[in-house]
Formats: sequence, structure tokens, C-alpha cells
Amino acid sequence: MMRVKALIAAVLLGLGTAVTGQGTAAPHPEQALLEDLVVANRILARQLDILDIQGHTSTRSRANPNHWYMPKFISPGGATVPDMIEYDLDSKEVHGARTDNARETYLHGETYKARPDVMAIVHAHTAEFVAFGMSSVPLWNGDSPVPVWDIRPFNRGRAGVVSTPALGRAMAEELGRSEAVLLWGHGIALTAASLPEAVSRVDALRDAAQLQQAAIAMGDTWTPQTRAATEAPARTWEYHKKAVVKATGGRVPISSEPPPPRPSDPDRATAHDLVLANRILASEELRILDTLGHVSVRNRRNPNSYFIAPRVAPGAVTPADLVLRDVTTAQPDGDGLSIHDEVYRARPDVGAVLYARTPEIVALTHGSARLRPVVNGGAFIGNGLPEVAVDPRNPILANPALGRRVTDALGKAAGVLLPRHGFVLTAGSIYSLVDRAYQLRQNAIIQRQAIALRGRVAYLNERPAESAQETGPGQPTQGQQPGPTGPAEGRAWVYWSQIVPLD
Repeated sequence: MMRVKALIAAVLLGLGTAVTGQGTAAPHPEQALLEDLVVANRILARQLDILDIQGHTSTRSRANPNHWYMPKFISPGGATVPDMIEYDLDSKEVHGARTDNARETYLHGETYKARPDVMAIVHAHTAEFVAFGMSSVPLWNGDSPVPVWDIRPFNRGRAGVVSTPALGRAMAEELGRSEAVLLWGHGIALTAASLPEAVSRVDALRDAAQLQQAAIAMGDTWTPQTRAATEAPARTWEYHKKAVVKATGGRVPISSEPPPPRPSDPDRATAHDLVLANRILASEELRILDTLGHVSVRNRRNPNSYFIAPRVAPGAVTPADLVLRDVTTAQPDGDGLSIHDEVYRARPDVGAVLYARTPEIVALTHGSARLRPVVNGGAFIGNGLPEVAVDPRNPILANPALGRRVTDALGKAAGVLLPRHGFVLTAGSIYSLVDRAYQLRQNAIIQRQAIALRGRVAYLNERPAESAQETGPGQPTQGQQPGPTGPAEGRAWVYWSQIVPLD
């Protein structure tokens, strides 16, 4: 019985609560610190737009400097107290092995191990930080350039994430005594003496990046200058903390916001997902679809048909607007569905199709600058997506011939660019499609910012010759973490479904 009680206590301790001698739940010994960690993640994701769906913030334990806390594999904007996991300096779970750890615990653990002075770490994929990390133009933090760590020489010549102890140590070594380090194709790792300072400093550094970008865009030369010592991290922290707490009913959230209920009937569940996908892609958070684009999903009961809402702006789609279209029979196409028809016919592996005219992506379909991968999330772009020229004198969508040309060009690629007009994107599921569309737009934004810095831009599909010759392809690196187990829909979909309204 005592062993059972001890086990229950350990589990609850890992979920942000402790157990008293009478068996009742009590606050975690570091409850206030865990609540601040929730607040920090939400401030950076929801208030400051510094953390995206994949970034994360951690903090060292005040009670035991050899332990630290970080959210599980979850989007930071949806983090709650029970989502926090306690680790030791070897990035091992203190309260038993789990399968829902974030992918880059070693980025945090090895930094805490190398830097006893560090009490908080922010890892962000903010566009400005990635752009500077992929440009030969340095990002100045006061009068010091932020170092850039290139993962490829330590990762068999490949881009990637900090998923092993060796990669974590190499990154921490590049960081040295600096406040921050840019990660090649992957953002930034910033250290601080507290969570409030981490929030304030990463916000200030993003501001500095934007100022430098603006100066270069106007033809000026950026002059490094000593960082002002008048910053007030407590003021920044209290202001944004108050907004976060107000938005969650006056207290730090202790449970996740439930996503909209999903019907049990397969057809209704598919309709629910498609309506939500339309709303998410048209939302302010993603800004992928305008009023004329559309997204479709293959019918689970009959793979030769698909659901789509062709006559309504995506941001206003309801289940009543969906139609079911059969691709095996000839049908009139007054709604511009030829591209969807042809893709589903030719690609049995495709479960969802998107046609969109997102400006940031279309801007890189003509002229000398072509869409290329600059951030890990855009790695699927590879050496570039195929292109199909569009004749503006002919219909774009209600055009079976163009649909067949798009499918021919698509092959096994993820998408096709329609220069000066839009793009077509595919994925195996509606969940992966929405995430892929988000990553494609982010890549385009980052690439444009990197080009605007007027230096040399590096791309993910460039492979350092010395790294490839030294190591070449091989087996998975020893100590690499297994892939985290999360919701089947993916953490991004779960988070977006919590914050994008359906009515």
C-alpha cells in the first residue's frame, strides 16, 4: 500500500500537485514557479507573438538547482500547470519516464548544466531571429553580435533540431557566456536570470532585430551601440501577466481549454474537421486563405469522393455549406474544383488539398527570388516546389486542362506553385495540411526577411561539403530522443482548434 501511495504521489508531483500524508492533493512545492512558467509561455505565444506553435520556455528549479521544468509536447500558448515536467541536468524525467516530452529537452538541459547562472531559457522560431541566423548579416545585441550555431557539422551535414546530448553540448559551447545564440534554420536560444527577465530580454532583442531590419531596408548602415541599462523586466512582466491571467478567468490555468466537441459519426466528424480547417486557415493566426481560396478533404467512406465548401468564404464556412463531389464521374465544374478533382484522382495517398493565394508565398513565385527552405518547418520544399504557368486570359479554377497540368507537375511533391497567382498544397490528412500551410507561409516570411538584409542567404538544401565528407549518412545518433507521443491531430491543430471560434 505504501508503494502504491508513493507511486501516486510521484505521478501527481509530476503534474503540478503534491500529496499530503492524508492522501489529499496539495499545491506543488514550487507551485508559484510553475504558474510563472505557464504565464511566460502564454505571454510569449499569445501576447508578444514570439513563440510559435513549437517554441518553448523553461526555468530552473529554485529548490534544487540540478532540476528544471519545461512543458510537455504541447503548443506553448496552451500550456497549463499540469503540463510541466521536471527534469534533471541530464534531461531525464525526475518522476518517471514519459512519452510526451518535447523534442528538444537537451537544448535546455545541457545549457543549464554548462551555465549555473542561467535560471530561464527561451527557444523561439521567431521569423526575425531565423532570418538573421540564415543571413551573413549579424544580429547585434547591443554592441555584440549574437553568435550563430550551425548544427550541420554536428549532425551529419543535415539541418535539424537539438535532439541529442551531443547536439545540446555543442550548442551550449557556441553559446559560451553570451546571452543568446542563433540556431541555423531554427531560431534562437536565449538565457536569463529569471522568467521575467527572459520575457523582457527576448522581446527587446526581437525589437532590436526589427530596428536593424528597418534601417537596412531604408539603405542605412546599422551602428552597434551599448545596450541601455534602463530596462525594467518587472514592469514588462507584470503588464503582460495581468493580461494573460485576465484572459483565463482571473487565475493561471490549471487545465487545458477543451477543443470543440467532435462528432462520433465518421461523416459528421469529417465535416467538423473541414469546417474547422477553413476557419483556422482564414484566421488572423494563420492568414492563409482569403475569401476565394478553398480546402478539401477526402471522404473516409468513399475515397473516390471528397468534401469541400466551394461557394462560401472560408472564414464563414458551416457544415451546411459542404458538398460531396465524386471524382469518378464527369460533373460540370461551375465552382472551380478541377484541381481538387485531378489531384484526388492521381494521388491516392493525398487526404486533403488546399488552393490558396497567400501573398507572402505568391511573392516568391516570380522574379529572381524563388521559394526555398530556410527554416526546419519548410524542409519539405526541398530543392523547390514545381511550377505551372497560368494564362490569366483563361479560367484558373474551372479549367480541367490546368488541373491535369497541375497534377502532372505535382508528381510526388507536396505542392505546386502557380506563379503570380497562388499555389496548391497537399498532405495525407487535413491536420497535416493545415500545419504544412502554416509552415510554408512562415518559410516565405523568413526568406523574404533574410533576403531584405542584403547579405548572403543560406538555405536548408545547401549541405556543407566538409560535413558530408567527414561523416556521410549513418545510423541515428546515439542518445537521440524518441519521437514524442501527442494527440493524433498534432499539437498545432489542437491549439488552433482551442483559439479559433466556430461561431
